[in-house]
Amino acid sequence: MKNLKWLKVLSGILSIFLVAGMVSDVRAGEYSIGGGVAFAPDYEGSSDYTSALIPFGNAKFDNGMYVRLEGPYARANLIPSSWVSWLEAGPSYQYRSSRARVDNDQVSALKNISDANELGAFVGINYENWYARLEYLGDTGDAHEGWTTELKGGYNWIIAPKWRMLISGRATYANSDYMDTYFGVNPDNVLSSGLPFYEADSGIKDAGIELRLQWNFWNRFSALGIFDYVRLLNDADESSPVTDEGSANQVVGGLMLLYSF
Repeated sequence: MKNLKWLKVLSGILSIFLVAGMVSDVRAGEYSIGGGVAFAPDYEGSSDYTSALIPFGNAKFDNGMYVRLEGPYARANLIPSSWVSWLEAGPSYQYRSSRARVDNDQVSALKNISDANELGAFVGINYENWYARLEYLGDTGDAHEGWTTELKGGYNWIIAPKWRMLISGRATYANSDYMDTYFGVNPDNVLSSGLPFYEADSGIKDAGIELRLQWNFWNRFSALGIFDYVRLLNDADESSPVTDEGSANQVVGGLMLLYSF
């Protein structure tokens, strides 16, 4: 089953690379590859944490287009800078892991939610190190059969020649299918878990901040530190029995080693 999940992840990522590759007159200008370890809640709304290996890859082409992979997320900018220098747009993909065998006994007793492969698109602007991006992602299977829209913006701060920090803020809107899948408790789940019935409606699911600190410590090698804080909101906060068993405060952290060439 784990191999099947990774095949789904790789197929989604591969589709992003194929779309980028179909655009004519693309030559690579700079590559970065690497990986590391991250920790994150073992389900959305949990106060228990788990660790995972995270891959990283970035191909930036000489015409301004790029393909980027970070952990379970990938996107490709298909807008050449010769068209519009400040605009980015293209397909995106995210793998969302299943909710099964989590540490919390009552949440673990809920009906399992299978892993989700989400496809969508984004549009963004970049101007003098400031950026903003709007992205839509929808479930391609029957994990949650819903969709989310995220608005993110921030500043790429060049602290020193070898130090760079990306500071961002974001908010996510989720439709009722997504919200009720991950934060609701239906009558069958009431019996299995002992949690009260709860129906989660659409709305702004969360808001948070993200920090990325990169240090070019030797030649083409650099270290990338990640810290994300998210606060679950509205029907996803502690009013949900699922979140009430855990926490509305969600933190993700990680450290990666990168090589550029």
